Amino acid sequence: MIIDSHVHAGYSDALLHSWDTFEDIQVSLKRMDEHGIDRAIVLPIGSDNYDIHNRQTAEIVARYPKRLLGYAKLSQRQDAGRVEPLLREAFEKLGLVGLKLHGHPNREIMEVMARYNKPVLADVFGDVYPLRYVAEQYPSVPIIIAHMGKFLGFDGAMRQATLWLVRTYPNVYFDTSSVCEHEWLERTVAEGLSHKMIFGSDGPALHCGVELSRVKMLNLPKDREAMVLGGTIARLLGM
Repeated sequence: MIIDSHVHAGYSDALLHSWDTFEDIQVSLKRMDEHGIDRAIVLPIGSDNYDIHNRQTAEIVARYPKRLLGYAKLSQRQDAGRVEPLLREAFEKLGLVGLKLHGHPNREIMEVMARYNKPVLADVFGDVYPLRYVAEQYPSVPIIIAHMGKFLGFDGAMRQATLWLVRTYPNVYFDTSSVCEHEWLERTVAEGLSHKMIFGSDGPALHCGVELSRVKMLNLPKDREAMVLGGTIARLLGM
């Protein structure tokens, strides 16, 4: 089974870019069909009012229950003091299966995530190293570093820090979305860390077929490729 672990869908209030205006799940589903991708994890868009966006994500997932799973999202600053009820609704009522963050997790968030034992997908905009403290303090919570550290990043030191984290901490992983310098995926494989690499596209802004080809071009043994393309994230989600 191939699972795209990083797909956006839904509406938001800003009107500046696709990722804060509207991302159409139909575009992603069509591309998934064309490229043999079985399932996808849907992430909310926007930068505020995440209780509304989490419900919207759950509605999208409910329309395609055999194809889609959903993550919640929240704001470390705006949602301070109400993380627990937000995530309780997301996980227990809405059936969402993980959490997407922009920025670093804080203790209020991680205390709740540790109780639910669900993964955190963190887009830290290249500031990778501080995730070591999250991994050390909450070893039972899977931490997935979005974009191997940064969207379309070209910072070798940042990539090295990501590899150090996934090598050092059993609960740290990264997704492959937008990793345009292919050598870093090759280096991950050469260091025996392909089991820490999770396929994601950041679709529909990035094409899932193109992002899938990055993994295919690694020419991994079939069992290891299967882990990257779906096995590892399925295990983390208890599928």
